[in-house]
Amino acid sequence: MKNLLSLGFAYRNTWIGVCSAIMTSICLLLTFSGCATQKGKIVSPNSADRIGSHRAGSEIYDPAAQAAVTGLLEQAASLPVVLSDSGKTVAQISEDYGVRKICFVGVENAGGEEMGDLRDDLSETIRTMISQSDQFDVIDSRLVSAGLRETGLRVDDLFLPDKRSAFVSALGELDSPFDYLLFAKVTTATTQDNVDSQVKYNLTLDLVNIHTGSSIRETVGLKKHYNRSVKAKIKDMF
Repeated sequence: MKNLLSLGFAYRNTWIGVCSAIMTSICLLLTFSGCATQKGKIVSPNSADRIGSHRAGSEIYDPAAQAAVTGLLEQAASLPVVLSDSGKTVAQISEDYGVRKICFVGVENAGGEEMGDLRDDLSETIRTMISQSDQFDVIDSRLVSAGLRETGLRVDDLFLPDKRSAFVSALGELDSPFDYLLFAKVTTATTQDNVDSQVKYNLTLDLVNIHTGSSIRETVGLKKHYNRSVKAKIKDMF
């Protein structure tokens, strides 16, 4: 009788152990399934940008655009619009021409990373910054696209004077005359250190005066570390 009771207790304990193991496995499965589920969170527009772990994002391109546009427009404001404006002050040029029009043809990605939707976002960021200036304004991107379609030109063709003239005429016929063409290019330079790396992201803006053919340039470079080794991760914490 005692042996039967012992056997019963042992069977019960084994069954409890099996059930406990099953419940533990189910809980772990539910926990990991929950971790794999993506969740969204609304954050303030003024909150810090999330830093990408594998490529650049708005944490790189937004500050670069801010610095490049500011520097470029400061240069352009002090230069004559046409040759006869040489010697005039910024105030005199602004009084003669009012708000000067810029035709921005978009961002060229010549770097080693795919930009995806970041390229269009960077273009709109640049447009917005120009439109906030007191001395410059930017032509609607849809009119720019229409002008390129009308002339059958690519953006690269606009560096050629005769092609540029055809494009200027097409925009004029669309009631969108302008004074400058703006080109933007993103390039990258990667420095590899075993498993760790540093990437320098350059944003270059070229502003071409369609009246004189002269151009000015502004380049802003920002660096970003991509760390795999523990040593590099600790070093970048300080």
